[in-house]
Amino acid sequence: MNSTLNSIRSLCFCLLASISIAGLAVDAGESSPDVRAVLFHDPGSFQSGELFAFFLPALYKRYGTRIQISGIDLSQPAGERAYRAVAEHLGLPPHPDGELTVIVGKRAIFGLFAIAMTLGDEFEHLARDPNAERWPPVPALAELLPGGVEDINERVASEGLLPAENGSVQSSSGKPPVSDHIAHGLAVAVLLAMVIAIAHSLVRLRRPDGMPGRAAFRALFLALFAGFGISGYMAYTALADVVPMCGPIGGCAAVQASEYSKLLGVPMGVLGLVCYAVILVTWLMARSLSPQGGGWYWVPWAVALLGVLFSLRLTALEPFVIGATCLWCLGSAVSITTALWLLSGYARKGEKSS
Repeated sequence: MNSTLNSIRSLCFCLLASISIAGLAVDAGESSPDVRAVLFHDPGSFQSGELFAFFLPALYKRYGTRIQISGIDLSQPAGERAYRAVAEHLGLPPHPDGELTVIVGKRAIFGLFAIAMTLGDEFEHLARDPNAERWPPVPALAELLPGGVEDINERVASEGLLPAENGSVQSSSGKPPVSDHIAHGLAVAVLLAMVIAIAHSLVRLRRPDGMPGRAAFRALFLALFAGFGISGYMAYTALADVVPMCGPIGGCAAVQASEYSKLLGVPMGVLGLVCYAVILVTWLMARSLSPQGGGWYWVPWAVALLGVLFSLRLTALEPFVIGATCLWCLGSAVSITTALWLLSGYARKGEKSS
C-alpha cells in the first residue's frame, strides 16, 4: 500500500459496487487467480473456527479473486487420504491434530498465524512464485478441489462477504456486515475521544491546580494495570501463534496479522508491555524525585504521549485502511489515553503533594 495511507489526513475507504449472489459459485478451473491454496482443516478445531470467522473474510476483502482456496475436511476419510498423498508428494510430516495446514505450490504453511501472515502481508511475494497459481499435482487431491472451492466460498458468504469477478469483495447485500459497521463506528468514536483527550491534556499542563489527589492515583494505577493486561494478552497471542478472541464484533486476528500491527518487526503487544512498564516505573520514581509535580513527571508523560500517538495511528488505520477493528487495541488505546490525561496533572507544577 502507498505510504501516504499512513497519514490520517489521507485516510479513506471506498465502498465497492454490490454483486449478485450468483457470482459466488467459482469452479476450480474457471478462474485464473494469482494464488491457489489448499486448506487442510478440521471443522471442529478452534483454529478452524477463527479462520472462517475472521481471516478468510478479511483475506477475500483484500484480494478478492486474486486468491482461490479449496478447503479439504480432514475429519473425512477422503480428506485424510488426500493429505497423506500430498504429504508424501512434498515430504511433509503427519498432520498434527487441530492445526491448520495450507499448501501453495510446493510450499506448506502450518498454523493459523503463519497462514495469515503468508497469505496476507506476504501475498504479493507469494504470487510471484509460478508454482503458486497451480494446484499440487496429486491425483488423490484433484477430485476434491472443486468441492473444496465451493465449500470455502459458501463459508465466506456466510460471513457476509462474496468474492466478485473484478477482484473486489462485497457483502451479499452489497453492504459491509452490520458487525463491521458497529466495530468501525466504535473505532471512530475512540479516535475522536483520543484527539479531544490529547488536546485537553495539553491544556491541563498549563493549569496551576496543584497535584492530583488519591482518586487520580488509583485511577492512573488502574489504567496502567488494564493496559498492561491487554498488552500482555496481545503479546502472548502474537508470540505463541494463538488467535486472539474478539467477540461478536471486530476483527482482532486480522488486525494482528496486518503489517501495521508491528513497529520494526516488534508486535504491538510487546511494545505495549514495554510502554506501560516504563510509564509505571518512571511515575513511581518521579513521586520521590519530584513530590511537588513537574520535574521527573515529564518522563512518564512523554512516554505515554508516544504510546498514545502509536495507538492513535493504529486506531485510525483499522476502519479506514485495514478494514478490521481490534477491540483489544481499542481497549489499550483508551487505557493509554487515560494515563496520559491523568499524568498531565502530575507533570504540571503543583503546590500540594498527593
